[in-house]
Amino acid sequence: MKLFHYHWWTDKVEEMEAWYRGIGFETRQRIGRANGEMREFNPPLEWDEFRQENVQFRIIEMLQGQVNITFGQGKRDRFDHIGFLVDDLEHDEVLKNAALLGWRIDEGERRTFISTPWRFRVELQRRKEAVRSEAFPSLTRLELNIDRPGRLSALAELLGAEAEDKGGICLIRKGEWEVKLSRGPECGLQSVKVRQPASFRGTDPVGVLITSTI
Repeated sequence: MKLFHYHWWTDKVEEMEAWYRGIGFETRQRIGRANGEMREFNPPLEWDEFRQENVQFRIIEMLQGQVNITFGQGKRDRFDHIGFLVDDLEHDEVLKNAALLGWRIDEGERRTFISTPWRFRVELQRRKEAVRSEAFPSLTRLELNIDRPGRLSALAELLGAEAEDKGGICLIRKGEWEVKLSRGPECGLQSVKVRQPASFRGTDPVGVLITSTI
């Protein structure tokens, strides 16, 4: 099981794409509604070629190494989900755990979404092509604020991971990744750590702090 992905809804889709391209990400696809129909605006098209069409983007997908980031058009910044690459056995085990927890499951042929009690979802992705073959960068840690009640360690039970519950803060670890859940005023992704050879620190347009470890 590999932590590889996160998704936002935002009114800053062009700014998000530009920012992540500036730190080395490649745009894989852009899909949105223009003039009443869904269309692709994928590279090599650039924004100047379609900006006047007022496209409402359903998804913009960006890749670098083992990290996959997506975002879509929204009225405001709203965090949606985190994602894990899994094999078939891991997928089925997590679904069993979700059923025991009583969490909603939306199972698809290529990916499955599980709704948590905290206004974000967990994606299970079985397509290896969702990431590149390069080893770096890779996601090692996500930090999220939780503004609703509920036992934070339940996320560890869902994922078959270890949990260290410190009362208001829960560290969930499995393999090379960690997710930190903290009680906070707003639910959403706060910071991301990636593993890559070069050091980096910056904040993306929706306010997520991105740092690197070697």
